[in-house]
Amino acid sequence: MTILSESKKENVSGRMSMNVWILPVENKIKVKGIHKRKKDESAPYLTTALYLAQKEQSYNGGQKIADFEWGEIEGKPSIPFEQEITFIPTEVPPCELWKVAEKIQLIEEDKEKIQKLITDLHNALQKKDEKKLLELMEFKTKEYARAYYDSPEEDIKNFKKTVLESIFQMIGGKLDKIDFKKLQYQLISDQKVVAVTSQFGSSPITNKAKGFSMPLYFSKIRGEWILSR
Repeated sequence: MTILSESKKENVSGRMSMNVWILPVENKIKVKGIHKRKKDESAPYLTTALYLAQKEQSYNGGQKIADFEWGEIEGKPSIPFEQEITFIPTEVPPCELWKVAEKIQLIEEDKEKIQKLITDLHNALQKKDEKKLLELMEFKTKEYARAYYDSPEEDIKNFKKTVLESIFQMIGGKLDKIDFKKLQYQLISDQKVVAVTSQFGSSPITNKAKGFSMPLYFSKIRGEWILSR
């Protein structure tokens, strides 16, 4: 998944929690350097780092697990480039997905089933069908709770009480139409997750006028496709 996308701004930074993505095996982070649309006024540089922090710590107050720095100096690759960082975690959040998900060999039948789930999710969001949304998002909601060492049952209660209403407010109107013919499918996370995006790399479920989007990640468990992340 993309942590930080391309931007027209001069200096760009971003961060995100990786708890739900840490695998109990060797992990890989791809760093991609590209030319900006606007020419740099100063020497370009890029840094990225992964930290293991306790719950109350700031993101960079913990132990640095992996990092990469780039600048226009001798011995560094020239733009555009891709660099892979690998690491084996000393601590893995207690997610269930990695234990139960099948390794995916994506075929057309799988894409059709994923598209059906996307349609169901799109319709349920548009109709504010709380029962259907809970059915579709239950596994994902519980996984996020486990990843952050919270109670899955409490997070489901919170999902019913407050999260759904927050989602409806963020949508703020009619969702955009999905062009299923132009969807992109990428296998990630040791081939146990399929990331689905538009041809431009954004989520297929959006209300662009309101700035709403919902990232889509699917997995296969005991032969059934689910929204997993």
